[in-house]
Amino acid sequence: MSNPNADPTKARQARRKKRRGKPGTLEDARALLWRALTRAGDLLEEEDPALCLKAIHAVSQGAAAYARIVEVGELEARLAALEGAGGEGEDLPTSGPQLRRGAA
Repeated sequence: MSNPNADPTKARQARRKKRRGKPGTLEDARALLWRALTRAGDLLEEEDPALCLKAIHAVSQGAAAYARIVEVGELEARLAALEGAGGEGEDLPTSGPQLRRGAA
């Protein structure tokens, strides 16, 4: 009996490409994480101590991830501003700070 799928590599690649979909943006991730944080924050008021502890853990982990996302967004904005300023003919340093001997 012959193999009905003569080239399984193409089928595997098509499934992988279909699974990936469109990549999300940093703003999408920030909004999703904020919704998760507010939902976990609501669970902090629950009577069940186990659920409350899980919510505390979720909030602490989510807050750290949210802080990183916000920081990356701010760095991207600063980088875009610097790149925009560099394109207008302003002299921006191309290397690190210049160190001279005998200053101390």
